Amino acid sequence: MTPAQDIAAQRTERLRRGVFSAERGGRTHLMAWPHHVSLPSGASTADVVARLAGTGQPADAEDQVTELLRQGGWLDEEFADDRGIAFVVRPLRACGPAPAAEGRPDLSRYAVIRAEHGALILESPLASAEITLHRRELLTTALDPGSDSAPASGGLAAALREQLALTGFLADPEGEQAQELRYRQWSPHELLFHDRSRLGYRGYVGDGFGGTWWGRAAGFAPEPAAPPPYPGARVGLAVPDFADRRLSEGSYFEVSEGRRSEREHDEESPISVDQLGELLYRTARVRRVREEDEVELVSSPRPSGGAVYELELYPVVNRCAGLDSGFYHYDAHRHELELVQPLAHHAVRRMLRVASQGSTTGAVPQVLLVVAARVGRVMWKYEGMGYAVVLKNTGVLYHALAGTCGAMGLAGCPLGTDDAVAFTEATGRDPLVEVSVGQFIVGSSLRRRGGRGR
Repeated sequence: MTPAQDIAAQRTERLRRGVFSAERGGRTHLMAWPHHVSLPSGASTADVVARLAGTGQPADAEDQVTELLRQGGWLDEEFADDRGIAFVVRPLRACGPAPAAEGRPDLSRYAVIRAEHGALILESPLASAEITLHRRELLTTALDPGSDSAPASGGLAAALREQLALTGFLADPEGEQAQELRYRQWSPHELLFHDRSRLGYRGYVGDGFGGTWWGRAAGFAPEPAAPPPYPGARVGLAVPDFADRRLSEGSYFEVSEGRRSEREHDEESPISVDQLGELLYRTARVRRVREEDEVELVSSPRPSGGAVYELELYPVVNRCAGLDSGFYHYDAHRHELELVQPLAHHAVRRMLRVASQGSTTGAVPQVLLVVAARVGRVMWKYEGMGYAVVLKNTGVLYHALAGTCGAMGLAGCPLGTDDAVAFTEATGRDPLVEVSVGQFIVGSSLRRRGGRGR
């Protein structure tokens, strides 16, 4: 009996989904973000386009229109046998010449395989196509052509291996590790995240990407603006008096030009609770909440995508005059701190240790501000780009904190590290609902006593 993967593959080409057509200047124009192609107008063109958009046509069809569309990456290619469709190759852009892969090519280090609706999806930020595999056993055989079940020429597994090579999924493992810097500088997860969190080749804004409000369509209620409170003791913070700030702090230009990142603090005169409260008030307080289409939108001193303000600040207080040490949450709606854990909690100490290592000085900060995101506030509305929005909002918050520290004469420094596991252990929050995304250290400045920042 002939193995299923050795049965001759039947290939059918179809016009990729989401294509719009228009007639102008005696030409037929096809458009699908970000692509455009101009075809010779006429009955034959209309017939080919209609056939490709409908039932499809055999992949060996030879005519000018089909060849133009094939070369431009406009045609999905289905591979099937008498059991039905085995896999589909969906081009994302024109397929260039197959890369030379010496030795025994294997899946590229940038390739990702995931399950979706019972099929396997193969994707890579470097590949020219996305492959939907309906028969998982084909992949094992296609990737191991030297085995006893090697795919016969013309079989489905052989066709799959050919497509993996043509579209850029295969590479020489040793050669890929030694390739030029422009590849090696990208780790697989970072390059995939960059590729998938931007519009790219996959469609229009609103077509599974951007502010689609998919959560509402799926029947999920939006997350409220205020998070669930913690049961610990609460500390009210004073509202700062801004009457003399315009005169005492100078212009925005002076503040931004004089700002420096400072990683060490003046231990003889630590930051005070009023200074910490003022920093939080000026950068993170909720000024007001309004409801629009059943969604609570927020006004705050800094900008935030979609006005949902998903970020929360958690001060880890090591030394602060007038405030007991501990791990607090800043209630931005009430301008209060609520105790989450004592400073001695193992996860809290670990967050401090990560911050001191990340600052490169080894010094323990007087106050560590842990930035967390209630991701549902953003992801309920945005598809494909939600987490990228969270990280961009984190950068905006870093800028607000750094600038305000400079204006107030405090030592502040954003960090590139954080400990999401320790945050989850300390707060008990579900990491799929609220997760740590950044750290910022703050304390009293040594510059007043001749220290230096950068």
